[in-house]
Amino acid sequence: MDFRKGVVNDFGVIFDSQHEGNETAIATEDFASQWNWFGVMYRLAGGQIVNLEAVTKLNLYECLTWLTYETELDSQNKVKYGSNQ
Repeated sequence: MDFRKGVVNDFGVIFDSQHEGNETAIATEDFASQWNWFGVMYRLAGGQIVNLEAVTKLNLYECLTWLTYETELDSQNKVKYGSNQ
């Protein structure tokens, strides 16, 4: 359980929709408790079931780092484009 808590804490931007106002989090607490890690795999697979097997062979930390980057980039772009309007 400590491993899971550490991962969720280290990659909070992915799992917590309240983390710094993150509206693009992969899973809110309620959703995550129902689907667990499937949401992470779904996002990495681009929503395509044919990519699921390939995703399961990737390194966990690389996947979570990738998703953290994507999520923060998306948030940054929303701020950037939102301020231009």
